[in-house]
Parts: sequence; C-alpha cells; structure tokens
Amino acid sequence: MNYGKIIIMGAYDNWKLKSPDDEGCSMVSSCCGAEYEEVYSEMFDEDKLLCNECNEYCEEIEDYEYNEIQRENYLEDMRDE
Repeated sequence: MNYGKIIIMGAYDNWKLKSPDDEGCSMVSSCCGAEYEEVYSEMFDEDKLLCNECNEYCEEIEDYEYNEIQRENYLEDMRDE
C-alpha cells in the first residue's frame, strides 16, 4: 500500500513543480490572438502567416504575450479618458 502513496505523491510533486513553459505555450496571431494558417504569398514570394479571424498577414506570438499586450492597451486607454 505504501507504494501507491509514493507514486501519487511523486506525481503530485512533479505536477506542483511544473511551470507553464514545461507544457509549451499556444502560438496565436499577433493581430487578433486567433489561430492562423501558413500560406504561400505570390506577392512576397514566400510563405506567410494568415490570420483566420481577420484574413490579414500577421506574425505569431505566444498567447500570454498577446494577452499582456491587450491588457497594456486597455490600461493605456483607461488613462487617456
């Protein structure tokens, strides 16, 4: 019976020590924070990322970066009022 407790505690300790970076982050479009597709652009003669939300070319960023940018923009708008 003690072995079961050790396994459970070991799994708990690994979970407790895991950071969000260990699981990997989600990449989103920089414009809308949405999913995107990689498409070939004849105009640029290279593969580009196309946002699924607004259908504009975009860059990819991590989801927490997008959320932080949106938060900063909101706080700046509130200061302006």
